[in-house]
Amino acid sequence: MAAAIRWEYATTDSPDKLNELGAEGWELVGIGHAGGGERFYLKRPLPSLRERITLDQRKQVLDADGGGDVR
Repeated sequence: MAAAIRWEYATTDSPDKLNELGAEGWELVGIGHAGGGERFYLKRPLPSLRERITLDQRKQVLDADGGGDVR
């Protein structure tokens, strides 16, 4: 039996951030109303432990390099 996909969730009130979030792998799954405006609900697959460690290590290297290109 295959492992079930685990999800992480996010919300934003800014439609201007949707393209940025989409580029980060977030998928828009719903729109609601909050405080007189719209609230956008998003989800993406939760990375495995191996992927999270790799992503964390990559972020540390990029941050240490000033955000430059790492090869």
